[in-house]
Amino acid sequence: MRIKSIFDEISSTAGDNAKMNVLRKYKDNELLKEVLYQIKSKRVKFFIKQIPDYTHFETKYSLEDALNEIKLISNRKLTGFAAISHLKEVLELLHPDDAYIIERIIDKDPKNGLGSTYINKVIPNLIEKTPYQGAKPYSEKLARDIFKKYEYAYSDVKMDGRYANAIIQKGEVELESRQGERTHIPIESLLFEELSKFPDGVLNGELTMINEDGSPMDRYTSNGIIASIVDIQGRGKKNDRSDEDTAKKLVAFHKKHGNFFDAVSNLRYTVWDSITLDDYFNKKSDIEYKDRLDYLYKRTPVLTCTRVAIVERKKVYSFEEAMVHFQEILKRGLEGTILKAPTATWKDGKPTWAIKMKLEMNIDLKVIGFKYGKVGSKNEHVYSTILLESSCGLLRTDASGMKEVMMKDVTERADELIGTIVEIRCCGLSQNSKGEHSTMHPSVVELRDDKDTCDSLKSAQEIEAMAIGLTQKIS
Repeated sequence: MRIKSIFDEISSTAGDNAKMNVLRKYKDNELLKEVLYQIKSKRVKFFIKQIPDYTHFETKYSLEDALNEIKLISNRKLTGFAAISHLKEVLELLHPDDAYIIERIIDKDPKNGLGSTYINKVIPNLIEKTPYQGAKPYSEKLARDIFKKYEYAYSDVKMDGRYANAIIQKGEVELESRQGERTHIPIESLLFEELSKFPDGVLNGELTMINEDGSPMDRYTSNGIIASIVDIQGRGKKNDRSDEDTAKKLVAFHKKHGNFFDAVSNLRYTVWDSITLDDYFNKKSDIEYKDRLDYLYKRTPVLTCTRVAIVERKKVYSFEEAMVHFQEILKRGLEGTILKAPTATWKDGKPTWAIKMKLEMNIDLKVIGFKYGKVGSKNEHVYSTILLESSCGLLRTDASGMKEVMMKDVTERADELIGTIVEIRCCGLSQNSKGEHSTMHPSVVELRDDKDTCDSLKSAQEIEAMAIGLTQKIS
């Protein structure tokens, strides 16, 4: 069975779970595993931006032969025009179905809707997992421990955009999500042009948007526009949307957000860390944070960029000073800060040398509706999200984070739960460009059948102010 037939079967199957079931049928196919690895592994690069035009002459190579031939390109034994000529020759001497698979490998996109996460669920550890250094949840003890060990710490503003690694090799840039999937934005953008001038390495950062006047766009509007840009540029999850459907998407985008390329020009990438390619693939770096910052400032073009910037940060010399900076950031309507030790190394996970300074507050809201889980997921037939609003109707939010037992209960009792009270935990209140109020990162705490009243926007704002005030008093 040709690999393309397997790809076609996966592509024509709807839903992530169903696609994985198709893959399970062929999970012992060694050639399939090699193809999937060549497509999805970040270690394998070909540095060819466009498949050359070619005409099928005869079938001289097998797919296995072709995989060996293109290694001359990924190993950099052939580069530039020689690499393109070699690829053209290989494609012309392959069965068309196999040539299609080689195209998918060169493009690093299977076009069948299967991402690395789902592939690894079926074939464990086939694709290297994307490393991600996070931060420990707030703990006064952990924060104070940093100042016991070090003279100072860095207090970085916590970004609240769309996370993206920028993997830069030989001037070629790939943006990827925390899950390791490609984040599609136009490569003709000034953002890509600026990133391509950085030395080889991996940047950790987030995509955000600015308004036409240069001010930061609010989180919800910003992330919504970025998601639409990624969807249009990537031509949908399966990357096989027709030109007609993409044109319709562009029209809808224009009506809602304005010109597509004007929006792309308002994209910004804020960097807070940088590691080498080898350290990225090895999932650890022994270079200290202060030295990684020094590298960003002195050995990259970031200071001359207009679309790429280093995250705002401040040196703080005590726990109390860190808390004051945290409060200043909250008052600016931002989410919080990350406290980092100056000698912090880099590793996959949540190390004790990075502490998330973040506001948390609980409020009560009433149920106005529900949403099912994502189609194709294990929760697609149960309600995984509760739609909520304040007593005055001026604050609305969608809260998830329920455990399976609660989701089952909510689904079974949905009708009787309309109008009842739910307690949520969030990271503060937010307001979009339309003046609509919501919450940041809401999650369901519990159903409050012991209450029949909930918070208004005003009382929620008072709770937020109190939480900020109490945090400010910590000493």
